[in-house]
Amino acid sequence: MILSRKRRQFLLFLVDLSVLYGALYLSLLLRNGIRPTSVSWGQHVFAFSIAFIGWAVIFYTAGLYALETLYDSARFAARLFWSVAIATLSTALMFYLRPSLLISPKTVLFLFAGLAYLLIWLWRYMYGKVARASAIRYTVAFIGVSSDVVYLAETISGNPHLGYSLAFIHDEEGACPESLSPRLASSEAFTQAVATRIPDLFVMMETAKLAMETRRLLFDLVGKGARYVTLSEFYETVLRRVPIDVLNDSWFLENIDLRGKKLYLVFKRILDLLVAALALLISLPVWALVALIIKIESRGSVIFMQKRLGKGGRLFTILKFRTMKDGENTYLPTVVGDARITRIGKFLRSSRLDELPQMINILKGDMSFVGPRPERPELAEELAKAIPYYMERHLLKPGITGWDQVSGEYHSPSIEDTYKKLQYDLYYIKNTSPFLDASIFFKTIMTVLSRSGR
Repeated sequence: MILSRKRRQFLLFLVDLSVLYGALYLSLLLRNGIRPTSVSWGQHVFAFSIAFIGWAVIFYTAGLYALETLYDSARFAARLFWSVAIATLSTALMFYLRPSLLISPKTVLFLFAGLAYLLIWLWRYMYGKVARASAIRYTVAFIGVSSDVVYLAETISGNPHLGYSLAFIHDEEGACPESLSPRLASSEAFTQAVATRIPDLFVMMETAKLAMETRRLLFDLVGKGARYVTLSEFYETVLRRVPIDVLNDSWFLENIDLRGKKLYLVFKRILDLLVAALALLISLPVWALVALIIKIESRGSVIFMQKRLGKGGRLFTILKFRTMKDGENTYLPTVVGDARITRIGKFLRSSRLDELPQMINILKGDMSFVGPRPERPELAEELAKAIPYYMERHLLKPGITGWDQVSGEYHSPSIEDTYKKLQYDLYYIKNTSPFLDASIFFKTIMTVLSRSGR
């Protein structure tokens, strides 16, 4: 059975958790020179289990459970090091604030931190090597060819750690590039290919033109255990965005069910109100300081206001701290070293503090913490003319952060980049859930901590 993304991530977490408990046991053994007693072991397990909740959050925030990550790379080793360091300091603080604990964890904690890093890195490194080299991958056959099929085939061929391998591309129209192989061009070649081994997964392009013999064989393979998914389904599984080229009215009717998510959307609104009110209250001293620095550095208003499109295409006024020199916002995309951005503006953008005034937008109901990025109405009008179903991204409230913003790619307002943004936005609208929102929240923290500016 092909494991879902969440199950694979959960299995990684379970192994990590087992390694952490193993590292704790070895730490006690090294600290005392003897095996820990059942009483001592129980006390340490209780205390550290509380800390491990924080470790899991930190690991997830740092992207250590992203399946696209190369676990045998130097980048992963560095990210794991800093994650363990932050988790260790947090655990030390927890023990300091809870002196009533029946353990003396100082030496044990730092022994544990070193062992935890070493053992987790070791098992993830081995996992990464096996994932790259193992023949135990799910074989995928594409039926039909399009630009999306070519992109997916190249993606899984170039990233074996994702767990897929290309069985073949069946192309009776001669549209497949010669660089991709194996390619099958006839029903006879297709019959010979599946006679030796049936691929684990057939990815079907609904508009593919196939010979009657090929269609009959595909149907006959159902009785032999063949599994079929649509191109859209597989595209979402691998890339976590929706392919625009396969969209039609039926796709929206079959996949967008906001009524079924009504209970969660109500809960999300309540959470938005509580968090925005608390954030506004806590950040008021920051508002005063930021406003003062903005006024000292450059003339103009402290708050930047602009019309944006909200849910259902309704206009609202978005609020931000001004980060550009007064009168120099030409709405062109910013670049590195952009002369329009003030010194304090650069810091506000990189730290996301420029978006603090949007707490007011959330309280007013214009926005949510998580959702598609709000767009200027005049730009949205132009984009809607060029991109099918562009306005459907307004089915939910726009957000301060969203699935597109944490995708790891910078997307300009160009048509090409907007296609990708819409793919991410529609994926979010289709799959919006507490788990996805939590994932976006933690990825946003990592994005803010890891980049210098926008």
